[in-house]
Amino acid sequence: METTEKNRFSVLLEQLINMGEVKSSSLAAALRYDPSYISKWITGRMIPVEKTKQKVLRGISQEIVRQSTPDGLEMLSANYQITDTDELQTVIYDNLEAEYNYVMELQKTYGTLIEPKMSFFMMLSPAQYIAKMRHPVLRRVKLLNIAAEMDLMALNHEYRMQIIQGSMRREVYRSYPDVHFSLIIHIQPEKMEKIEDAVFLMNVISDMSRVDFRLYKNSQAAGRMIFSVQDEFMISGMLVDDKRCMAVNVSTETEHCRSMFETLSEVCTRDVLFYRPSTIDELIEEHIYQQSMLAMNKSWYIGHLTEHFLPDELFEELLETLKKELAPDPIEEVQLRYLHALTKKALAESSSRVILCKEAITQLVIEKEISFYGYWIKLSLPQVKTYLRYLQTLCQGEEASLKMKVLSERLVTDYQYEMTQCVFLSDGSSYLMTKTENRKNNLALFNHPDMMTIFEQFFQSIWNIQDERCLSTSEEQQQFFDHMIHNTEIQTAIPFHF
Repeated sequence: METTEKNRFSVLLEQLINMGEVKSSSLAAALRYDPSYISKWITGRMIPVEKTKQKVLRGISQEIVRQSTPDGLEMLSANYQITDTDELQTVIYDNLEAEYNYVMELQKTYGTLIEPKMSFFMMLSPAQYIAKMRHPVLRRVKLLNIAAEMDLMALNHEYRMQIIQGSMRREVYRSYPDVHFSLIIHIQPEKMEKIEDAVFLMNVISDMSRVDFRLYKNSQAAGRMIFSVQDEFMISGMLVDDKRCMAVNVSTETEHCRSMFETLSEVCTRDVLFYRPSTIDELIEEHIYQQSMLAMNKSWYIGHLTEHFLPDELFEELLETLKKELAPDPIEEVQLRYLHALTKKALAESSSRVILCKEAITQLVIEKEISFYGYWIKLSLPQVKTYLRYLQTLCQGEEASLKMKVLSERLVTDYQYEMTQCVFLSDGSSYLMTKTENRKNNLALFNHPDMMTIFEQFFQSIWNIQDERCLSTSEEQQQFFDHMIHNTEIQTAIPFHF
């Protein structure tokens, strides 16, 4: 009896039907297709035609969710780590579409819907390499183990974030602890572009905070482009220059993929780890937050506004909001009051340099939010005005120990890069805080001396700017804050707000 090897789309469709405990006959009836068509899609003898792809895949995703049994729906939700049924329907569609597009590309490239176990390409451009790297398996949010060794810093900026982001479409506010990604890169702080390369790393940390991500340093990554998913997929090649990857191998052979994953994993040791993912809660519990405040030579880059710049009255108001509306568990009020008092005194009496990003202040006026010990709290317009007035006071303060500058322009030309992160440097502990709704892994505690060097270079390069990109004089800063406060007052005069 003739058997047909199943393509990836058919495999996924069968998994979804089985997982949801959906009858194929009921699915066929809802889609208004003969049951034989559904059977052929499941067995791999055919797939939906391209011109009806979108309609059919949306129908499948909708009916899978609608027709699933309670147990089936629970299993689907666990598999995609989503409980909302509308969202679940969307991610199932996204998953089906990825697999469908993948097998159609195989059809065009190899004349078959079945992916070859091994492929070899003498030369690929970085764009072509990235396209090969974007395997549908990367859409999975459970039990996904990735290890890679890549000379990212040798690539053009346009390709770097594409490689990092891949096809892992994750919501920023969600956490995906079952997605594990270890990345080894070659990096030399002394040869880096001090601002753009640091901003790239900031974006890597932000983008990957949603998953269990680790970044390692090893010189053996120089000239290499290796990406492996345990047991399932790998691609490897040599980066000759920023335009060419040579001798590229692509494999889905289980043993080959497992071997490459394990080889790379062995290199991922603690002594070459760039940073340790953490949270503000952990920082406070481990007294690292306190240590960083008491340390000498504090240098802060503020890409989003935080609890560090609050007058006492506003602090108490936000603490009350946190207690009543946001904190899932009882909070340590006494501890937070201590941290507030410590921060205020440290800024007033110890050596500190602060770069305020204009964009952060503009966003406060528009979005009316600040990060308060990792919680995003909505401010009223009077509270926004109070916050701005206090910042203005700090900028014109008489304390010689606190020096502040306002970064008034973007410093990177690549607009896919954000500069919304905060970097807290000191002679003690140093860390980076991302601007995400996800409180898990939203903080990177620097673990390697090279991270300190990279971000010290970044901070100093901005601090040394002597042109219109930085507002350094008291007069310039006061004019800027007066303008922002006036913008707040304009909004106050409008009887309704968004």
